[in-house]
Amino acid sequence: MQITLYQRTYPAKGAPMALTLVPHDRHQRHTFTVGKKVYEAECLELRVVIPDDARVDPVKHLVIWDGDTGSVKSTAREVFDLARAGASGFRMAK
Repeated sequence: MQITLYQRTYPAKGAPMALTLVPHDRHQRHTFTVGKKVYEAECLELRVVIPDDARVDPVKHLVIWDGDTGSVKSTAREVFDLARAGASGFRMAK
């Protein structure tokens, strides 16, 4: 199954990165300041393949699936890391 992760980054070295399972509010402004320079947030949509039996809980911001030892709950960041690492059932979509 394929889902979308929503990433917010800033074009500055050492700036924070946020990942979520729900879209960012387009009307809300996010900035990051370094010294006297203010950076505007850049929002990206990342497509990720997750196990077919997984489900997204947008209220709790979790992806839930059945693992070898029972129910597994992961945040958007953890799902992103699993996909980048190519963990079983996870990958970045093309």
